[in-house]
Amino acid sequence: MKSNGEYTLIEGPLIARARQGNSDAFSELARMHSQHIYSISLRMLKNHADAEDNLQDVLCKVYANIRRFQGRSRFSTWIVRITINEALMKIRKEKSGRAAGQTDLPWNERDESTILEIEDGRPNPERQYIANDLAKKAFRGLHPSLRQTFILHKGEGWTHCELAGSMGVAVATVKSRIFRARAKMQEHLHALC
Repeated sequence: MKSNGEYTLIEGPLIARARQGNSDAFSELARMHSQHIYSISLRMLKNHADAEDNLQDVLCKVYANIRRFQGRSRFSTWIVRITINEALMKIRKEKSGRAAGQTDLPWNERDESTILEIEDGRPNPERQYIANDLAKKAFRGLHPSLRQTFILHKGEGWTHCELAGSMGVAVATVKSRIFRARAKMQEHLHALC
């Protein structure tokens, strides 16, 4: 697997060609990012079939909107945002479909205890959206080196050693950056709330 830096070098020309309508370039971008899209979808939707559907929906949306990608963020970040939004829409639709199905049931007072015991164990999509929005605002105030280190470690799963090797710094420096990023984000979140 290529490191994120290598993908960025390869992605630039592919994105430019895909924005001009080159389907081969888009296919290569889709191949590069499909596994990541699928894994995020699976974590959110908790179902392989729904994750596969979300992968297809995301790729269709990216294809339809690639000309709107302006490069202000990394391409992978843009795709992750679309992936999360599509998954949240799926969750909301599913929830509203279940709610509509429940209203069709005849009401019986003795069934009330049964209905009250049924609870959706998945996280609340609105609460997740608010948490994501607050996290984005907290990230904006971080120095780029802290933001990059924190995202690669917590979001992408890079180890301290991998980060140190890729950035050319000591493991202790990586740990310090992650600690400082967390502390700064907490300060920003307290200021926002």
